[in-house]
Amino acid sequence: MNLKMRNKPIVDILFLLALFSVFLISALFIVLFGAKIYRNTVSNMEANFKSRTALSYVTEKMRQFDHSGGAAVIHYGETPVLVLNERVGDNDYSTFLYEQDGYLTELTARSDYDFDLTGGTKVVPVSGFFVERVTDSLYRFTLTDENGESVSYYVAEYSHTNNEEGMTHE
Repeated sequence: MNLKMRNKPIVDILFLLALFSVFLISALFIVLFGAKIYRNTVSNMEANFKSRTALSYVTEKMRQFDHSGGAAVIHYGETPVLVLNERVGDNDYSTFLYEQDGYLTELTARSDYDFDLTGGTKVVPVSGFFVERVTDSLYRFTLTDENGESVSYYVAEYSHTNNEEGMTHE
């Protein structure tokens, strides 16, 4: 009888240790899975923020230069370039938006400036920027983020609908 009493506390201790081990392993897995989910969420939010920033930037530039003769699309070699024109005093200026070296790049200079892709300011990281003129007043933009995900959207010039003469570009 004394022998049976002696083994019972050992079995109780082993059971408690096993139960505690299962609890610790479960808690470890939950923390690891939570960390992975958090990391993926932060990564997706960052990519979404960068692509939305680029979209908003280009759209706002189009709105800023929304006047007769304000926008055009040119190709500098293989690179599509959005050219935004404005007159300040007696001088004409052009703002060029294009992708170079993984960034949406902007260059503002006098219109008679000999345009060169290397002179721009990096705005936001993108791996691709494509612009095309769909109609006289509608432009289609395709931005590709660093992860290779593309987003296409359209921007309309409102000034064109109020201009009876029409706009000539390109």
